[in-house]
Amino acid sequence: MRSADGYRTAAIALVHRQFEFASTEVIRRHLSKLLTVYPEFDPSRSYPLSWFVYRITGVAAEDKSVEDLVISGADLLADASLLILRLAARLGPEAFEPELDITADEIARQLGVSRRTVQRWRAAGLPTRLARFPNGGAKSVCRISIFNAFVLRNEARIERARRSSASRQRGKAKDIDDQSTGGSDSAGNGELVQTRSECRRPPRSRLDRVRVATMIGRGGRWLIPLVDLEVRVDRSRAVVRRLSLQARVDDLGVLEAPAFVPPNLDRPEAAEVFGVAGLLDGEADEWSRLSFADGLEAMRRSLGVEDHEINRARIAAMHFAKARAHQEYNEMMSRPGPIRERDIDRVESDLRWWGMLLERATISGLGPGVQRFEQSVGRRIEQLPIQRVNDAIELVINGVSHAVQAFDPTRRTRGHSLDRLVGLTVSRQVARTSAWSGITGARRRSISDSIPSVSMLGCVPAPVRSLLAPVRWWRILEGRDRSEIEAMPGFEAFLLRFGLQAPGRPRSLIETGRVIGLPSTRWSQDVHSVARETRRRAIRSR
Repeated sequence: MRSADGYRTAAIALVHRQFEFASTEVIRRHLSKLLTVYPEFDPSRSYPLSWFVYRITGVAAEDKSVEDLVISGADLLADASLLILRLAARLGPEAFEPELDITADEIARQLGVSRRTVQRWRAAGLPTRLARFPNGGAKSVCRISIFNAFVLRNEARIERARRSSASRQRGKAKDIDDQSTGGSDSAGNGELVQTRSECRRPPRSRLDRVRVATMIGRGGRWLIPLVDLEVRVDRSRAVVRRLSLQARVDDLGVLEAPAFVPPNLDRPEAAEVFGVAGLLDGEADEWSRLSFADGLEAMRRSLGVEDHEINRARIAAMHFAKARAHQEYNEMMSRPGPIRERDIDRVESDLRWWGMLLERATISGLGPGVQRFEQSVGRRIEQLPIQRVNDAIELVINGVSHAVQAFDPTRRTRGHSLDRLVGLTVSRQVARTSAWSGITGARRRSISDSIPSVSMLGCVPAPVRSLLAPVRWWRILEGRDRSEIEAMPGFEAFLLRFGLQAPGRPRSLIETGRVIGLPSTRWSQDVHSVARETRRRAIRSR
């Protein structure tokens, strides 16, 4: 039985949780060790968890319960593969190293199987991760040592897949021959083949296809209409739509499972209960308009102001939104047939809600986060050297964000509070970075006007942050621009769709239609027009 995090064993899920608060340098070091050790895993053996932890981190387990845990080799191959994928996602695509890695496309070519088959073999011992190439593109790659070990252990599996792939290719070739030779007479057949040959486009390289898919995915995130994308990439409407949907699905696939799943997720009234608890106020919008000095002062004033029970309810709704999105994504991927846009939209809407609740809960924890940071370094943030101020704020925001995501609002034990967890997380992050241990130099007496205001959306992970682009654009606008946008048709639906009304939350196309009382075909184009105009004015006003 899989754990809530998607791992087969709860032990590896626990190991993954230990990496949640690690810095980028630590994650990179652990991932490198894991890739080095992975070829040693044998599916026919069993391994103590303490051995696995020691080989990856170099730290011997002191807990007797950890020493006694044993994992089968098959489960370790699958869970370590998933751990590699998630640690690599934390780092983002690293530079491709041809002497160490091999692309998934090259693996498929060498083994004579399809690219999809290579992807299915991840859990069997062939983990892949994204790497950045000199041309700027990203591809899936695998360590050569891992690939060689997989080939030695799975010769029979590879041979079966190769025969199956060859059989499918022969079937496709036969269907093409039957279509090209069918007809009433040989002369007519010759004319048909000639016409098809004349109309066929010249073959495009894989690099060109990847570039086009990347452009379409980026255009979809920026709400560029499909008709405009057709012209830009010279593809048909069907191809552009298919690639756009695939890009949205790929973005959702890199998200990690929720760290905490509400126990009553499947109750019929759960959506209504959590929906009320997760209604958003206008606090985040007001924070986006503060200068750096005013924002820092507001962080300090927020200490002990907000009600702890309201914070718990908000975080519980946040966990509910991500858990429901994860559940809907799994159902969407397991459902036979093509993926429907309304299913993707439902997952994206819940993730928007999760991201905005994470931002709002992070704002609630900034006060204790700033307080603990200043206690740890022995200096107020505004008194730091000018080049360290942004680093300090980024550390506090990231620390509070991690603490919020790991906070269990259902625990009622003594000492379990968001403020305490925020303080511990921030102090640990300060301790992990040696650069904060020796702050020297004169203390500055004022904050420079050149320091930009704090963007709270930076606390939201990158895949979800792109879904909140309309929220960021709207917050940039002021005065006359906002008034003119508010006068556009579809503005009320725009507010409902992206959770900009207070109190409110982001809604899917179907949910927005129910509130408005009209099908989405009657107003969705107006909403897209408002979003595109908001983006245009936001870029102009920067």
